[in-house]
Amino acid sequence: MIAEMIHLKIIGLQRDSKDLIEHIRDLGVFHVEIEEAVEYRQIADEPMVEKMKFLRAGILGLLEDLGWNDWSSLPQDLVESIGNAVHLDDMAALDEIEKSLVEFKGRLSEMAHEIRAFEESIFALKQVHYIANHFYNFFTEEKKRGKAISFWLVETGKISGLLKKLERKIRSATPVVERPYFNHKLLSQGENISIMALSVDQDKISAVHEIMDEFGCISYTMPKTIVGESAIESPMAAQMELKWLPERLERAKKTLDSTKEEWGPRLAALYILIDDRLESLILENKLSSEGEIFTLTGWIPSSEFEKVKSSLKNRFGERVLITWRSPEPREWPKVPILLDNPRWAKPFELFLKLMPMPGYKSTDPTAFIAIFFPLFAGCMIGDIGYGLIFLLIGLFSLKAFRRKNPILKGVSQILINISVMSIIWGFLYGEFFGDLGHRLFHMEPLWVERTHGIIPVMGFTVSLGVAHVILGLALGAYEGVKYKNKHHTYERLGTLFTLLGIVLFVVGYFNLIELNLVPFVVALLVTGLALLIKGGNLSGFVETIGSVGNVLSYIRIAAIGLSSAILAMVATKFVDVLGVTFFGILLAVLIHLLNLIIAIAGSVLHSARLHYVEFFGKFYEGKGKQYRPIKRRRGTAWRKP
Repeated sequence: MIAEMIHLKIIGLQRDSKDLIEHIRDLGVFHVEIEEAVEYRQIADEPMVEKMKFLRAGILGLLEDLGWNDWSSLPQDLVESIGNAVHLDDMAALDEIEKSLVEFKGRLSEMAHEIRAFEESIFALKQVHYIANHFYNFFTEEKKRGKAISFWLVETGKISGLLKKLERKIRSATPVVERPYFNHKLLSQGENISIMALSVDQDKISAVHEIMDEFGCISYTMPKTIVGESAIESPMAAQMELKWLPERLERAKKTLDSTKEEWGPRLAALYILIDDRLESLILENKLSSEGEIFTLTGWIPSSEFEKVKSSLKNRFGERVLITWRSPEPREWPKVPILLDNPRWAKPFELFLKLMPMPGYKSTDPTAFIAIFFPLFAGCMIGDIGYGLIFLLIGLFSLKAFRRKNPILKGVSQILINISVMSIIWGFLYGEFFGDLGHRLFHMEPLWVERTHGIIPVMGFTVSLGVAHVILGLALGAYEGVKYKNKHHTYERLGTLFTLLGIVLFVVGYFNLIELNLVPFVVALLVTGLALLIKGGNLSGFVETIGSVGNVLSYIRIAAIGLSSAILAMVATKFVDVLGVTFFGILLAVLIHLLNLIIAIAGSVLHSARLHYVEFFGKFYEGKGKQYRPIKRRRGTAWRKP
């Protein structure tokens, strides 16, 4: 349900304005409308505010460079101690903070550059060491013979033709009385490039260069090690450097990590202090001042009113005047929305976070989602064994995330609800890991075995669809009446009566009830048609056709459930075929694991689709603004949303 809100006006003395703002932030329930695009429009010319905005952005950049993001563990006493040490209302202090941040950024850049240099050096040395080891023996032997050795980058496809031409060229340039000398060694550097080492007589090196240039080869200079020696002449130097460079890299990383641990929380605390001060300035800017009097207006939940009134009176006494009233209908679009659902439905508020909030005084569908979503998903899974596994996963994750992550906590609770419904449907279908329950325990379905009773299951899911869609249409008509939207009201009621007429016609045609339903069918269809015409255009007829299609789409519940049941039975069949062997059991387990993943993914996605498309489309209009109270950040709420 949507919480009742109260419009609150606070009138006080100008000298109490800063204290009042800080007190409101401590209360953490006061919603003030702030235009996002013009947060600082009226105070943007103040150098101090601009400086604080600049520092806040710079601190976030430094935290990202450090890789620090542990906001949930930021200690409150650290924030308070830094807050006592810095004076954010003093421009000189802000200048000093800026200077320190610039110096820190420089040191951080040096550390990052050093780490990158070490990593690049290690990568390059590994390549150098590999190349040098490959050619070392060749180079040493050829050098002892006094030969000229050169290295080249060659296209692999040209090597054969290049070697033949080199051999002919050297032979033709060698006197007859001498034996021509030519030797080479190759090292592949990928699919298309190789390094070639050539060894020839000293006087033939110019001829080699001519031919290599002709074939488009590039001279390759063997890299030097950090100590300045050529890697090919001293591969041991590269090997020694590869021993101590990783140690220096590790020391540099440890230095960066210690800097992160020491300065990450301090920078985060400074960010919080600056951000809090800027938010206070926004509130100060929202004050309407007349001489010595200020006025501040906003919204609070009605459940918090007595607490807020009592707190303000205790703190400021007669120096503040508080007036309040309920929002008027013309103000409803501006009223912030706070969802206030019972504990059993609260996790399902997560579905509304994926879309705009409902309008004030409109219908909050959370409770309906909490009922129908697990029902649909459990009906699709419909297996006791799978339900027990999901239940264990849900309970484990709920325990793990109960205090750490509210979103994952909600997801865990939703999974538990789905698992409970899966177990219930498993008893109705008589399924425990497919037909394993029947084989081992002679389990029988309490209702129908869905692999044999396809028609009853499909009929039931269509009935679910009828109920779900009719509920959506009824809520849509209610919304139309509430907001005095006649077109919307006539269209939804017309579609509702027409759909009911079609349903009764089907019931009578198949003699599902021993009654004469023709008068009711005619009355509903005529009434529905009249309301659709009253609505004023053809969109109502399109809506009616669409609603019939929406109802039929609920057959997917039966289809997905049937495929899951068949796949579970296939897993058991492998044991029949291969026997109770390791291989047979392994295949069965793997297929059940695959079916588990498909079952939960398919049931969740299709249940969500049935709500977002078939159900919400009948009544839901996301036209509300989320309730965002001004408050101090604590724990996981340190960062501003």
